[in-house]
Amino acid sequence: MAVRRGREMASLEERVAYLEGQTGEHTSTISELRLDVRDLRTEMNRRFDQVDTRFAGMDAKFDLRFSQMDVRFAWLIGFQFATFMTIIAALLNVYFR
Repeated sequence: MAVRRGREMASLEERVAYLEGQTGEHTSTISELRLDVRDLRTEMNRRFDQVDTRFAGMDAKFDLRFSQMDVRFAWLIGFQFATFMTIIAALLNVYFR
């Protein structure tokens, strides 16, 4: 706030000088904030790039594992179907004797 001298108000020049000082401080603070936000944005982009790289590696691993699982799953279903058909054939053999 503008400085009061006793009961009278500070001069116009003093009040303007005070406001100029406050404006200068605000300007420098805003400049620092802009730099900090740029640094933060750069750091975040770097980290997100690292995360994207890690996810790409995980996707490659899962693609390989899922292709292997698909083949194994097909074999498992085939064995279950063959076992089921064998049981049905045995039951029909017993029934028609």
